Amino acid sequence: MVEEDESAEGREGFPESTPDLINTMKMQVLLTAVALVGAAMPVLADKTHIEHVAFAKGKSSTVISGKVSGGDTALYRVHAKAGQYLRLSLVPDKESADFNVYVPGRGPGDEAWFASATAEAGRKFTGKVEKTGEQTVTVFLNRAAGRKGATANFKLHVGVTDKHPGEHAEEKPAGGEVPQKVVDDCLAALRKQIGDKKMKVISKKRGEASFVVDVQAEGVEKPWRCFHDGTKCTGTEYQGEG
Repeated sequence: MVEEDESAEGREGFPESTPDLINTMKMQVLLTAVALVGAAMPVLADKTHIEHVAFAKGKSSTVISGKVSGGDTALYRVHAKAGQYLRLSLVPDKESADFNVYVPGRGPGDEAWFASATAEAGRKFTGKVEKTGEQTVTVFLNRAAGRKGATANFKLHVGVTDKHPGEHAEEKPAGGEVPQKVVDDCLAALRKQIGDKKMKVISKKRGEASFVVDVQAEGVEKPWRCFHDGTKCTGTEYQGEG
């Protein structure tokens, strides 16, 4: 009786050894896991700088210096109460920079309260706050500039007041000289915002509730307006666009 050799027949169609089979299966599992992890990982988003805006004691406005590059976003949160007025003015060194404003609970990707890119007022905004909370302001470059990797430096003027800011301009001039301290304070406040440019006071008057000083800065088309309560500068505002 001839004994058949079943060893070769029994292993037909399989790897030559068990270790080889196990290693092959491990490799397949590893590759599958890597593929799944890669598919689940989000694409790295552009950078977002987040900052909470705070006013100095006794102040209702401030100026923030910043920079955005490519698809990056500078995001600012400003606390304001319902009934107050939020005032914003963006002064960039590139025309490609714009800003959006969002009501509390909304942000990038949601409907904006204000978008400077499509607004007639351009990069200036004044709005009555309807909901108490953090109003969100985002500064960014338009898509064309972002794709090119451009960079823009900017100054963002932020103010929160109980009355509409325009009410300052409606004050009727009263008699009396404007103290030199008022003028000096206004010039000092402007230097902090726009640098050491040559300045000339073109108008100064005493209003019913404050002093108003208009200053023309060298290299700037329109004048700046400064408001002073007799003790300190309470705000500044550029009279031109952007």
